[in-house]
Amino acid sequence: MKRLFILTLTICSVFIAVAQNSIAVGDSLKKEGLLMPALAQYGIAMAQNPTPEVSYKIASTTALLYSSSMRDTSFYFLNLALTNDSTLSALYDPEFLSLIDDPRWTKIEDQQIRKYEAKNGAIKNEPFARELFRMIIKDQGFMYAGNIERRKYIRNGGYFSTPAIFPILAMEEQNVKENEARLLVLLDKYGWPTTTQVTEIAAAGAALIINHTNYELRARYFPMLEEAFINGEAQPLRYAKMKDRLLVEEGKEQLYGTQIRFEDLQKTPYAIADPAHVDKRRDEIGLGPLKPYLKERFDIDWTVAQKD
Repeated sequence: MKRLFILTLTICSVFIAVAQNSIAVGDSLKKEGLLMPALAQYGIAMAQNPTPEVSYKIASTTALLYSSSMRDTSFYFLNLALTNDSTLSALYDPEFLSLIDDPRWTKIEDQQIRKYEAKNGAIKNEPFARELFRMIIKDQGFMYAGNIERRKYIRNGGYFSTPAIFPILAMEEQNVKENEARLLVLLDKYGWPTTTQVTEIAAAGAALIINHTNYELRARYFPMLEEAFINGEAQPLRYAKMKDRLLVEEGKEQLYGTQIRFEDLQKTPYAIADPAHVDKRRDEIGLGPLKPYLKERFDIDWTVAQKD
């Protein structure tokens, strides 16, 4: 009996190891835009060790394939993945852009919000939160394909690898315009969203969308974001990004190092005021050091020594 138990554990360990390797391979393929090969690897992982994690990866990958049959598959695996999940993460995942106009998405929203509220308490302004979650998805929804081509743009010396990127960029722009128009209506109706009213992520979505509009709107609504931030009702990063962007647009030096530009096809931060004390300023508003932020998000090596 003991030998049988050990053998069973060994087999299970092998299956889990094979599954984890397949997930890693799938993730690498997906990063390069090879969705069908990635999906095949996730399928192997699912056969070896079916978990919510693998179900979610299959759901998000099939959603990116933008076909009716793949949407059916995506909803099937997404429901599996969320069975014991009481978070709202799926509701603002941009990889599900192809799903949000399907009636089945409303059911996903309903079930996740009910589970979240049972654990965390009621969302005070649920209708606003729902719309903000969808706006986040629309704002970021084409970033998967866009970012793949942007990386190739740099590698190719300033040229995209396919003209397919241009309609994608046009759709991104259209989504920004639609989000802007709808958000302004909601802001007039409800005021600036706070963490207490709509959850932290949904509130951050409003700042994200306004930050992607134009200088006039950013300047108009920044004081509302700043007030919410001072009151502990807004994310530090969203505050810092809009503050820095306004400063850059006004020809001034940014404070927190969040704004990036291309210089000779290399990413680099816009000029930072008193750069030796940028980490001190970031810490004062609740942000971590600039060096890891720039490396992780933009692969930029920040070498300015910091002073206390």
